Formats: sequence, structure tokens, C-alpha cells
Amino acid sequence: MLESGFVQNINGSFSICGKPISFIGANVYELANLETDVTRAVIDDAVKTGFNVLRFWLFQNRETALMINKLNEICDMVHAPGIKLIVSLADKWGYLQNYNIDERWYKSAYKKGYLKYVKEVTAACRLRDEIMIWELINEPETDSFDSFFNFVKHTSEEIKSVNPNHLLSLGTVGGIGDKFGSRFSIFRKSNFRKLYSLPSLDAVSLHDYSYDSGIFERLGVLHRFRGNIKRAKFYEKAARASESSLRWIDNLFLKRNSLVHLPITLRAVWNFYNKMDIRFAKEIAKPVYIGEAGFKKYIFRSRKKILELDIREKFSMGVRGYVLWSFESQGWNNDGHGYGFGINDGFEEIVKKWNNEL
Repeated sequence: MLESGFVQNINGSFSICGKPISFIGANVYELANLETDVTRAVIDDAVKTGFNVLRFWLFQNRETALMINKLNEICDMVHAPGIKLIVSLADKWGYLQNYNIDERWYKSAYKKGYLKYVKEVTAACRLRDEIMIWELINEPETDSFDSFFNFVKHTSEEIKSVNPNHLLSLGTVGGIGDKFGSRFSIFRKSNFRKLYSLPSLDAVSLHDYSYDSGIFERLGVLHRFRGNIKRAKFYEKAARASESSLRWIDNLFLKRNSLVHLPITLRAVWNFYNKMDIRFAKEIAKPVYIGEAGFKKYIFRSRKKILELDIREKFSMGVRGYVLWSFESQGWNNDGHGYGFGINDGFEEIVKKWNNEL
């Protein structure tokens, strides 16, 4: 349970009333789109599992007043158990959102609806200390960095003008997951660093699916997002075949209570760039959090052990928050890529242990 009060960035740490905090949370992305009773049941399940932070979508798909009412309802529900909220305000992929995001949108179209929406929502909820972080966009990417940078600067400054109480971040993947300009900008961090150097952004977001990531696995995820299910299944089948040997090596290391990052693998490269981003966050004194972290469910593999070891590794690197993807509860928040977990998957012991220690 986290104390009441606004979460602040103090010397690169999340803090409440001057006291540094860290957290283990869960993604419940559909939370704001559920009926009241289901919303309450999902939150109750999260409390039972020991999570003290929940991350979800508040993408524009209904009248703004209804979205504000729903967010206030969620805030009321999480107040007593002391849960804090990370609220993502838009989505590159367009899910649960009534518009698409493209280069024209970043350049000017965001001003027609999105800007008004996020200012109204964040202003209306400025006194809700249950809200920890607003994220401008979930997993953004762009071909034109200048347009994107101007969008981020303008929007974040506008939000801060109506609501200085809450932290702001981008829902960036970090590591090797972001394209901010050229095709190979994922390997050049200058644009990532320029974004997070903005004074109006308070915390650095990373997403980490590196443990189970391979080329075929990433192509499978990409094609599922694009709706090419047949092609996605082809790449997923190829991933299972090509990565079975790696899982055998993983199990050998897990028996020795260790994670392995084999050289030249996508996992190793992703983690190398994660470390770069975390070091940068320390340099600019902004807390870094893993907004999404996931491990696929395979037979004969202990996700509990992987979770325990990965949490320990990430916090030793300087991460201040760790949010699991995706908490499948009451038939909602289903992942579809093999990363989901439920209340009966045995994560409760690990989550409660770490949240008590942190």
C-alpha cells in the first residue's frame, strides 16, 4: 500500500511526501472501458495479487465528460487500498481510440481534438493524488522527429499549464523499440535523450519484452498489431521452432538462479540499450520505470523465477518501477501474444514480497 499524496520526482526518485518509493504494478489496459462492477472486480483482483500501481488506457473514444467520470470512479475505487495510477492518454496502434495517429497528426491534427481532450481530462483530475503519471502516447514512433518533438513539447507544456500536480511521461518502449526519425534511430539514442531532456517531462518510460524476444517473435507481434493474423501465426510458429534451444539454455541458468543474456541475441542487444537509457535517466535526475514487462508462458518453465530474477536485476540497475503486462482478470485485459497472466498464475508471492521490501 502506498501512502496518500502526490507522487513527485525528487532527485531522480519517485517520492511521496519527500519519501522515495518504488513499485511493482500491473497493466490492466481495458480498465476505463469496463462496467462499474467489472472495474471494481478487476481492481479487487489486483489488490489480492499485491500490486500497488495500475497502468491503463484512457484513450479518447467517448464524450470527454464520460471519460472524466470514469477516471474519477477508478480513483475512488483505488483510494482505500492505496493504489497509484499510470494513465496513458493515446495510442500509436489506435486500439480503443476513435482516431489514427500518423505523421500529419503529429504535425498539426493533434490540435483539433487530442489537445483539448488531454487538457480537459488532466485539468479536471488535477487534485486526484491517486494518479501518479500521465503518459502522452503509448509506444509512439515517428518518421519525422522534428514534428514529433514539437508535438511532445507543446502538449506537455499545455498539460503542465493546467495541472502542475502530476508527473508526465511518454509511453516509450526505449531499448531498441523506438523509432524517432530514421529507420535506424532505435540504435541512435540522441532523439530519445532530446525528448526526455524536456523540462515538462518528469519520468522516463521503458518497455521490456527482451527475455522472449527474437526476430521471428517480434515479426509475429508486429503482424498481429496490423491485423495480419495468418502471417503472424507463420512467424510465431517459426519463433517456437527457432527459439526452443534458447529456452533450454535459459532453464539451465534458471536452475542456478540466474538470467542469461547470450551475446548477439536480440535479448542481449535490447538489454544493452536499456542500460544506456537507465544511465541517461540518472544523468538527468528523472526516475525510470518499466511501463510494460512480459514473459511468455511455456510448459516446463517457471515464470515466477524469471520474474523474481528480472525484478532484482532491473532494480539493481536503477529502475524505480516495474509494471507487468498484462493482468488478465474477469475475462478482460487479454494479451493474445502469450505474455498475459492471471490471479492463479502464482505471481502473488513475488509481487507482495517485492512491494513490501521496496
